[in-house]
Parts: sequence; C-alpha cells; structure tokens
Amino acid sequence: MSGRAGRLVMGGWLALVWVLLWGSPSAANVLGGLAVATLLLLVLPLPPVPSPGIVRPGALLRFAGFFAVDLVRSSLQVAVIVLRPRLHLRQAVVAVPARGASDQLLTLLANAISLTPGTLTLEVDRPRSTLYVHVIDVGEGPGGVERVRQEILQVERLAILAVGSAECRRSLASAEEGTR
Repeated sequence: MSGRAGRLVMGGWLALVWVLLWGSPSAANVLGGLAVATLLLLVLPLPPVPSPGIVRPGALLRFAGFFAVDLVRSSLQVAVIVLRPRLHLRQAVVAVPARGASDQLLTLLANAISLTPGTLTLEVDRPRSTLYVHVIDVGEGPGGVERVRQEILQVERLAILAVGSAECRRSLASAEEGTR
C-alpha cells in the first residue's frame, strides 16, 4: 500500500475508533474523529513499513483453518493434562529453524505459536532465523520433539503460502527441496 493510501486507511481506522469510543455515529463525532486522526497522523507520523508480499485468500483460509483446528486440538490436550495430571510431563524447549521467513512472517509465526495452548515462543533468534519454543508436553516416545518441530514448520509453511513474498516462497521451496 502506498504512503498516501496507508495514511488514509490509518486515518479511517483512527476515526472509526474515535466514533466507537464515543458510542454514537453523530456528525460531530465523525468530524471530531477525522480531526483527531488527521492531527495524530501529522504530529506522530508512522514510519514506512515494507510490504512483505500479497495476501492469497485461498492460502489464508487454509492457514486460518489449520490454526483453528490446532487451537481446538491443543486446548483439548491441555485440558487432558489438567484433568489427569501426571507426575512427569515431558517439557521441552524446541529450536525450530525458520525457512526463509521475513520479520513480519516470523512475528506472525511466533504469535501463532504463543496463542496455541501448551506452547510459548521464548525467543526469536533473527540472525540464525530460529525460534525457540517451550512445549508443555512433547508426549511419550522418542519422536515427540521432532513431531513438534514438524508441526511448527507446517504452520510456517502455511503462513508463507498465505502472506509471504515471492522471495520467502522461493526460500521455502528450496528448503523443502533440500529435505527430500
């Protein structure tokens, strides 16, 4: 979105929030909201943020659907842990190398992980493009950590396909090609 268009959208949102805060869409509230939005954008201009890519609606729906199912599944797993406590949960901090994700995509991925019950992003190591994720229980058996890593990489893959730039998609494709 260009600078002017971005400021217009931001001004519209600020004016809308103003009207919602006042509780009625009267002419005075709308004009007051536009005046406050204009003043804020002039006094406190936002720095330009480069667009990481375009939104692909179909892929975005797949990402949202996967995320919603993952939220429900994880919530049920945490509920089972709470209702049937075990003495020894297999907690772990899992290092997950990001495959070509931009700063915006790493932020999306870190937040998606932290919003999912039972997981928390502890650190994002940008120079190494690695996320460190605490998992409340990796499950029984030797493959638990790798299973968690693959689930997080699947979320990253869907996020890149949904909103990633062409460069991010190329990095993902080359990383996936290297693992075959």
